[in-house]
Amino acid sequence: MTDYYDLPPPEKKRSFKGVVLLLLLLLLLGLVATWWSLRLEPGEIGEDPVLTATALPAAPLVQTPAPAPVPEPVETAQAEPEAPVVEPSSEQAAEPEPPAPLFSDVRWRETARFTGTDAAGRRAGFTAYVLVGDETWTYSRADSIFAAGLSEPVETAFSNLDLGAGICDLTGVIAVGAASVEGTSVQNTFLSFTRGHALRAAIGANLPCEAGTLPTGVLDLGYSRADVSCPSGKAICPELTAPQRPIAMILADGEDPETDIGQALQNGIAAHEAAGADVLPGVKVSDYSAFDLR
Repeated sequence: MTDYYDLPPPEKKRSFKGVVLLLLLLLLLGLVATWWSLRLEPGEIGEDPVLTATALPAAPLVQTPAPAPVPEPVETAQAEPEAPVVEPSSEQAAEPEPPAPLFSDVRWRETARFTGTDAAGRRAGFTAYVLVGDETWTYSRADSIFAAGLSEPVETAFSNLDLGAGICDLTGVIAVGAASVEGTSVQNTFLSFTRGHALRAAIGANLPCEAGTLPTGVLDLGYSRADVSCPSGKAICPELTAPQRPIAMILADGEDPETDIGQALQNGIAAHEAAGADVLPGVKVSDYSAFDLR
């Protein structure tokens, strides 16, 4: 009898179950691997090198300029609207300032500035002055002045005359002699002549020029022929006729050499009065009986 241990081991039967299980396991592993590869993001391990961005040729880098910074709005102070400029009308326009006087004596007042031409067309400029206020020649006198009842010698009236050094550059100074309508023509002609020469002497004594530098002359107008209505019962009225006896002088400045000052003066006064202006205040030179420049 054969011993159990001596018997050959039983022959094992081949089974396909293990093979099937192995195949199923491999299939499962393949599915898992496929799923894992699909879930990987680009650039991660397991990505196909053909499909990676590093495998592709590099595209040229185009730099987009950064947008310029927008400046913040600056708040500026709003200027106040300017007031409208109102052009002055001709009536509202400021009157031009009068020209500066030719000398500084406050007792003399400038009354006119004008120009004149002689027969040859040569020009000269003239400026007329009178004593201020009521200072005129005393009635029927040629050695004193009348000023609200005050009589004083002509020399005293001009003792403080300040003509200024600029007057020495002029062509000449003309003293005016005039008489009023009262009295006879002979008397008034004499008074006009005497007053003009007395005034010339007083002015010449106060000129700040060297002797002979500035010529002086006399314009003898004679007497006024303008009627003056005196109050009833009076034949004469010196207070009313005082403007006819002015203490006046005219400064001449010849613009052209060899100008006939007498002709230029007469023509200049005529043109000035024709334009409605006065050379001497309150009277017209054309009303006097003479025009004699010496």
